[in-house]
Amino acid sequence: MPNHTQDESVKHFIVSCTLAISIALSLCPGTATAQDTAQQTDAQASPSSEAQQQTVRRLLTIRQALEERRARVRELLEELGQADEADKDKIRQQVAALRDTISELTRSFENIAVGGVSLRGFEDDSSLQLSWHDELMQVARPLLNSLKQATEKPRRIEELRREIAIYQEQSEITRKAIESLSRFEQQQLPPAVAEGLADVAQNWRERSSDIGRSLAIARDELHNLETDSVPLLQTLGSVAREFFLGRGLTLSIAVLSGLLVWLVLRTLRRFVRARRRAEPHSDQAARLRLLLYAYHLFTMVLVSVAVLTVFYVRGDLLLLSLAIIALVMLALGAWRYLPRYLMEGRLLLNVGAARQGERVIYHNLPFRITSLNLYSELRNPELEGVIRLPLTALAQLISRPRGGEDWFPCRVGDYLLLPDGAFAQVLQQTIERVRLKVMGSTVEYPAAEFLQLAVRNLSREGFGIAVTFGIDYQHQSIALDTVPRVMREGITRAFADAEYGASLKDLLVEFKAANASSLDYLVYATMDGSSAASYFAIGRLIQRSCVDICNREGWVIPFTQVTVHQAELASPPAASTSATQPA
Repeated sequence: MPNHTQDESVKHFIVSCTLAISIALSLCPGTATAQDTAQQTDAQASPSSEAQQQTVRRLLTIRQALEERRARVRELLEELGQADEADKDKIRQQVAALRDTISELTRSFENIAVGGVSLRGFEDDSSLQLSWHDELMQVARPLLNSLKQATEKPRRIEELRREIAIYQEQSEITRKAIESLSRFEQQQLPPAVAEGLADVAQNWRERSSDIGRSLAIARDELHNLETDSVPLLQTLGSVAREFFLGRGLTLSIAVLSGLLVWLVLRTLRRFVRARRRAEPHSDQAARLRLLLYAYHLFTMVLVSVAVLTVFYVRGDLLLLSLAIIALVMLALGAWRYLPRYLMEGRLLLNVGAARQGERVIYHNLPFRITSLNLYSELRNPELEGVIRLPLTALAQLISRPRGGEDWFPCRVGDYLLLPDGAFAQVLQQTIERVRLKVMGSTVEYPAAEFLQLAVRNLSREGFGIAVTFGIDYQHQSIALDTVPRVMREGITRAFADAEYGASLKDLLVEFKAANASSLDYLVYATMDGSSAASYFAIGRLIQRSCVDICNREGWVIPFTQVTVHQAELASPPAASTSATQPA
């Protein structure tokens, strides 16, 4: 039963170890085999005649003790039929103890007869009940047996040392008990007491004899194990030879077989890729990606089958067990992450929430999914840089078809009007920063924050400039027809002379309002985005053209007048006085 408990603890230890340690331990049986071979060689050496005579004497002593115990068992069985119920249990216990002693003596006799060679490997362990854990670990038994063989000698030495210590302690106890009983032999005792003490003394002497015999056997076996030594170089050479001709050769063949299968399948895949030159469409790319990953899985399965086949053909159950354990661990790990793999598989097939070629928002910026793979690529056509996302991060995003919307409100080189009225030019824009030139200085904005600004892009689709200009009321008769026509023609010529004619898309000159001191006109010029750099210059050009037209036509440009009216004084008081006098 202690051996069974020890085996159970070893099994739990092996299960908790990693695969790498298990493979390292698999090399140990070679050492144990070399040591067992050396033990067998030493055991076969002919002992000296003196040692052989001593062995014969021990065998004779054990044989006599066996006969005595068997005779005692027969006597007790005869007494059992005549004893009352109170003594039957005691007699049964004595018989059970004597039978255990007979079994131990029988094993000791055989052990001494074969020269102290351990017979533990011939013990029948079929009576041991295996738990469900042992049944599940059936595939790991070759590994456990290899570990047990590798540690057999040090475990047996330690076990023998513990047994010797226990036997010595028991021997001391029996010695004191026999000394105590010997004192009663010198006294005059009643017959009944003397008979009982004689039985007790006989039991203790037999127990002392058994303990001494077991102690001598344990010391002999320990001596044999401790003196059984093999030269280090011979041991290393034997281990290396057994490894390279046995398990090492099997490992080499298995590795070479796996590499050969992998290289053949890889060459086949490259050959097929070379024959397919046309760039596939997005739907074809999804199917090809599915076939590619299925091909990778097929390659892994064939490589595993090749390695397992080599282990099976070579008959190495240890390596076969280790390989099966490794594959089971990989399968359990893959099963744990199966939901995530399914979600990522949907992405790779371009049927998930995020799809290739569509628009997605990442960190408050719009991006286009340009590639779907283990690391997918996100790009914004208007921004420098690329973002590579793993499938686990891309699975959290939701894409949508692009439509006709822009990717960013501006490009490099565009001219902008910022919300505070500042005039700016875009120098650089990346997925992180937007750099602007404002009044000769450089200003940077985070790309996500810049996108939230209500900027006015003058370069993308053009712009308009509105100017209000007024003339004097004395030209009221021509204010509604002649003045707008003349001003329109004059401003158009001015734009052509200033090389803005090609950029002028439309020009509107209309009467706007009759103010207190002038007749106001609205001049609105719609310009192309190519002239955005001259935004303020165009406004000044319109004002200059209006003044030039007024000078040429002789129209008066009014200015704001402030008229102060002062009330006149009333009639002299005298008149008022005469008016109030009576007639």
